[in-house]
Amino acid sequence: MKQIYFITTNNYKFKKFSESVTLEGIEVQQLAKETPEIQAANNREVAEFSAEWVANEFNCPVIKEDVGMYIDALDGFPGPYLSSVEKQLKTDGFLKLLKDVTNRGAHWEYAVAFCEPGKKPVSFYTQHNGSIATEARGKSGWYADKLFILEGKDKTVAELLDTNEYVRNDKHYAQLKEYLLTSK
Repeated sequence: MKQIYFITTNNYKFKKFSESVTLEGIEVQQLAKETPEIQAANNREVAEFSAEWVANEFNCPVIKEDVGMYIDALDGFPGPYLSSVEKQLKTDGFLKLLKDVTNRGAHWEYAVAFCEPGKKPVSFYTQHNGSIATEARGKSGWYADKLFILEGKDKTVAELLDTNEYVRNDKHYAQLKEYLLTSK
């Protein structure tokens, strides 16, 4: 059976991937390693760089996911820098940045990359459109989850997670699965 490693220190992210993607003849295991993250324009570039680095550093096939939030009124900020920015700003900081802003449009970008040692990565991505709430709501998830409202919903992602109603956009996982199953 072929082994592929999903690179993340986030157990929840690996759990969601494992629930979403089953691959006949391929065993996916978590490899809890920090990876270098480049400064890039989008999450796809970050995932590709990290996947290639890990594949070559550890000499094994890997999958790496990267997620970002792009706020329209802030010209796409924080984008691929979400993880480090939300640690600094938390929910209150995001709300202060958007005080008196009427355009609250935003989207999540999900990117996943696969790479084998000595090869170039392949990647897939999707996005979830929505808006930023005027106040933090919900208890679950990360700081941005308490602010992001999915298009067509009236609850934040955190509120949806609280009640087990959140359905993540996993089109990038489906694309990766198709690639892995057809390129064996």
